[in-house]
Formats: sequence, structure tokens, C-alpha cells
Amino acid sequence: MLVDMDGVLADFDAEVLARVGVRYPQIPLLGERQKPRIRDDYPEYRELVHGVALEEGFFASLSLVDEALEGWQRILDAGYHPRVCSSPILANPYCQGEKLAWLDAHLAPIFGKAVVDEAIITREKYLQNGIAQIDDSPTIQHEEQAVWQHIMFDAPYNQSATEHPRLYGWLDGNLPALLDAAAHVYGVRA
Repeated sequence: MLVDMDGVLADFDAEVLARVGVRYPQIPLLGERQKPRIRDDYPEYRELVHGVALEEGFFASLSLVDEALEGWQRILDAGYHPRVCSSPILANPYCQGEKLAWLDAHLAPIFGKAVVDEAIITREKYLQNGIAQIDDSPTIQHEEQAVWQHIMFDAPYNQSATEHPRLYGWLDGNLPALLDAAAHVYGVRA
């Protein structure tokens, strides 16, 4: 059972907007992201917006998505073994280490060091084993080759993606049923 980080467990957008608001007050900030990549919401300032996510300390400073810890526990309670599967920003040399440090700070104290040890930071999510990938991205590279069900973690910028089952936040009552349906198609509880 695979779980994305940015936008699913860690609040990527809030940190981008906070940093942009402080550094570039001339940029009129939107309330909610409308496009799959936040920088695309700001075409005139695309590089400035993207640049804040390339800074040292960016990923380490992300806050938790609402109810993320409860969601992780709900996956466990449903009898599944969640593992983080998240893409790095390759242009940020600190990204992978900071994502692991973030997991160590936020999830490991509650769920154990295995959360960090088993985390997968890769651009090739489709190669990973599991019954499902809970992800906010409407498209995942080579998803058609994956051996898991893409479960869309609901966000304003992924509303046009209707081909995947949708999880409406971590407290969505359908979470166990979505996981069971994926397990039925894609294999055992993993």
C-alpha cells in the first residue's frame, strides 16, 4: 500500500505560498491551486514560485496535511501496510534527505522507524509493488504499467481526473472500501 507525500501527507502548497508571500509580495497569491503544478498557476512568476521549492530546508519545513496521521492509522486499522512512495524534485539536491528527515520527525515517533526505512523516493512510482498508490497527482508517469490502483487524493487541481477512485480526505469513510477494492484486483494486503 503506497502513499504519496507532497499534497497527501505533507502540505507542499502551504509552504510554497508562505515563502512566496514573504519573498515576493508583488505576486498576487491564489487561495487554492488550480493546476497540477503550483508554478503553472503563476505563469508570469513561474520560476520564482518553483524556486522556493528548490531551497535547502524547504521539504524539512512542510507541515502535515490535515488528518494525515489519522489517515495513516486508518490504513493500518484496515489491515494494510502503508509505505511512502514519493517523487523527488531532482533539481533540489536536499529533497530526498529532507523528505526522509520529515518522515522521521512527523511519522516515525508515532508509527516507528520503519516508516523512514521503508520509504521509497523515486520518479518511477509505477515500478513499485503495492495494491494502491494514494496520490494527488492526476497523472503518474507510466501508470498504465503499474501493478497498483491509483486512488486520487482529492484536491482542487485534480478535479478533471475522473478515471480513478477518489479519496475525499483522510477521514473519508470510504477509505477501507477503496483499499479492499484495490486489494481484490491487485493482490494481497500490502
